[in-house]
Amino acid sequence: MSEKVAVSPGTEDKKKGFFKNIVKRKRMWLLIVIVILAALAAVYLIVSLFYQKRFLPGTTINGIACGGKTVEQTEEILTQETESYELTLVERGDTAEVIAGADIGLEIDFGGELEQLLEQQSGFRWPAALSGGEELAAEQMISCDEDALQEVLDGLSCMDEDTRTDSADAVLSDYIEGTGYEIVDAVYGTRLYTSVFCEAVEEAVLNLQPELNLEEAGCYIDPEYTEDSEEMQTMLETANRYVGTTITYQFGSSSEVLDGSEISQWLVFGDDMSVSLDEEKAAEYISGLASVYNTAGQSKSLVTSYGTTVTVSGGSYGWKIDQSSTLAALSSSLEAGEDYTGEVVYSQTAASHDGQDYGSTYVEINLTAQHLWFYKNGTLVVESDLVSGSVKAGNATPTGSYQITYKQKDAVLRGQGYASPVSYWMPFNGGIGLHDASWRSTFGGTIYKTNGSHGCINLPYSAAKKIYENISAGDPVLVYTLSGTESSSASSSGSTDSTDASAANAVVDAINAIGTVTLDSADAISNARSLYDALSSENQALVTNYSTLTEAESAYAALVAAAEQAAAEQAAAEQAAQQAAQSQAQTVIDAINAIGTVTAESGSAIANARTQYDALSDTAKGYVTNYDVLTAAEAAYAALG
Repeated sequence: MSEKVAVSPGTEDKKKGFFKNIVKRKRMWLLIVIVILAALAAVYLIVSLFYQKRFLPGTTINGIACGGKTVEQTEEILTQETESYELTLVERGDTAEVIAGADIGLEIDFGGELEQLLEQQSGFRWPAALSGGEELAAEQMISCDEDALQEVLDGLSCMDEDTRTDSADAVLSDYIEGTGYEIVDAVYGTRLYTSVFCEAVEEAVLNLQPELNLEEAGCYIDPEYTEDSEEMQTMLETANRYVGTTITYQFGSSSEVLDGSEISQWLVFGDDMSVSLDEEKAAEYISGLASVYNTAGQSKSLVTSYGTTVTVSGGSYGWKIDQSSTLAALSSSLEAGEDYTGEVVYSQTAASHDGQDYGSTYVEINLTAQHLWFYKNGTLVVESDLVSGSVKAGNATPTGSYQITYKQKDAVLRGQGYASPVSYWMPFNGGIGLHDASWRSTFGGTIYKTNGSHGCINLPYSAAKKIYENISAGDPVLVYTLSGTESSSASSSGSTDSTDASAANAVVDAINAIGTVTLDSADAISNARSLYDALSSENQALVTNYSTLTEAESAYAALVAAAEQAAAEQAAAEQAAQQAAQSQAQTVIDAINAIGTVTAESGSAIANARTQYDALSDTAKGYVTNYDVLTAAEAAYAALG
């Protein structure tokens, strides 16, 4: 049987009372909230009605505070502001000027504009306006006398052109040894954009603006490039890259160092902040190197094998700088800012930069003695008699310094009417070279005068062979004459039969091969003559057409004389034309010199000089040595405006 728990009647009543109290409290707070909201709504409506005829809080009109003001109150405020209005111009250089509204006929005509501005606002938006009011503009109601305003503006100090200063772009400093270039800051002048300034002032006046900062309004003509401009920084970097480069050209034990002190004189700075290399000045520098270090074609001093010192003139051997390639390489290094140490680019090289350029390995040829010496690293390797070009036939071997072009084994030397096989061929001056001449039995003496070669150096087989085995392409060949060393006797290199019909027949064929004589027949005639003179007197008697050879020689001599006459006449005509061109050029030179100092009155003198110059032929223009004076005068005259 379960037990029943007894509940006290007082405990139940307490619970019911507790819950009733909670309900009462909730109703009370709800009532309080309703009352508060009703009060806030009432306040909102009352304030909204208040702002139906007043401008919202924080409202400004033309910079004048009008929040909470009626149209009438605002009109009164704006009228007072207009009557006492002054515009302060804040100018560069901590100066200021004031424009008074009374001086420019400043007037205000509301014309219902304030009512329109008020209608644009809603009084119900007043809570939002508490966090930030509107800035309204009423330009239509403010006016001024534009003529009076312009007169006042014209009288301002900031509009006085005589006292204004110009702005200047930032520029690079002069080159500083060991540092390079630095930026010279831009200069901010006080010269105005007149139209911008006048518009800014008028706008400020019509808005009753109390102050106008001319710099902030962009009224000044400021520099285009400042020290912080990207273009200026790039210009600085580029210029310092150029002058920070060091180029060292080596010439044997000597060297030439090119650094910023010289490079800085080659830089061209453009108005657009560009930096470029004046290649004409760079080319002049390289040309200067060439004038010092080029030896190609220059006379050489040679201590001969006789102990006598001679001057070897002519020829082409020596150092020769390839100026265009060197300039291209130099420009590339400077633009990249890459240092370089080494040689210039050569179109032709020699053995040495120190002492004589031909060094200690060379072929020495004395045409007078008809003798040759070949030295290798200062040691005599070969000494031999020789036969050079035929003097009688006009094929005398030219003197000068040359170099072995290449060497070839078993070559065939070909010319007009002849083909001569040789075992060792070493050309050094075009078609002139060293080679063996097995068809000759003797060398040296005076053979070359009447029975010489076509210009080559004929050598005994053994001498040619030994030279060939020891010489290299590029080795120098020095050819000279030396009085007092001539030898009347010739050395033998073998013997031939006293009579040889085949040798005589070869001469007959060579004479017949001459054919009709022209100016191109020299080699054929010379070959036939050389073959004939090489015969013994017995074999010469077997040549049945010798008269054909002598007639050909006479005919060729007549053609050469006629050609020389024609060449002389042509040269005379060219000289006359040159003198005429020089005379015409001198007239223009005088006209240019007559310009003198360029002034505003120099126009006719400059135009006259230009007209005369343009009328010259290209040849004559080349003789006008002061053309740069004319172009400089034209530029100076144009700059005068």
